[in-house]
Amino acid sequence: MRASSKHLSKHRREQQIIAAADIVLREVGANNFTVDQVVERLEVAKGTIYKYYKSKDDILAEVSVNALKLLLDYFKIAVENQKDGLEATKAVIMACYQYYLSHPQYFELIVYMERPDFRSDVKSYTQASADLSNFVIEHVKCCQAKGTMKADLNPLYTNYVIWGSCMGIMNFIESKRVFIEQFEKIDRKELVKAYAETLVAGMAA
Repeated sequence: MRASSKHLSKHRREQQIIAAADIVLREVGANNFTVDQVVERLEVAKGTIYKYYKSKDDILAEVSVNALKLLLDYFKIAVENQKDGLEATKAVIMACYQYYLSHPQYFELIVYMERPDFRSDVKSYTQASADLSNFVIEHVKCCQAKGTMKADLNPLYTNYVIWGSCMGIMNFIESKRVFIEQFEKIDRKELVKAYAETLVAGMAA
């Protein structure tokens, strides 16, 4: 992706940088991502990148906006296709698994950004993350209002229980993939289904 002009507007240049960064991410993943790779793809000076973004984390935070919005779309579709609230909750978990399979680099990015030393104050990332959390929180409240989920569950905490444990099971499946499939002969999708059943059963009213 070659820079077409040295006189692009700030907004257009930012779009160009993030588009290039998104391509690099899809090629190498979050753990191997470098600013130098973006520079090489754009064929611009490294200083040009740092005029707009303070760090690699800021660039990845901007890229993650697309990743988080796409995951939210997966969640919305999962809930829309289920009438029962608890079944919809299971569907959200399975949608997260499908997202992990279909967009592994985006999933890796989301996990990468959960690390303790990640630092970014990019507002669009903060908003996209909040939108995802708010969707799950409102879903929990809706289930509670309908009497299908325990009324004493804190929706905010429940959101993080679902999110945190979901990320945990996906990481476990990835890290133990050979052992699970070859030695234990366990189907990964069935394992996620079992996880979803167990988690949701503990939330049922």
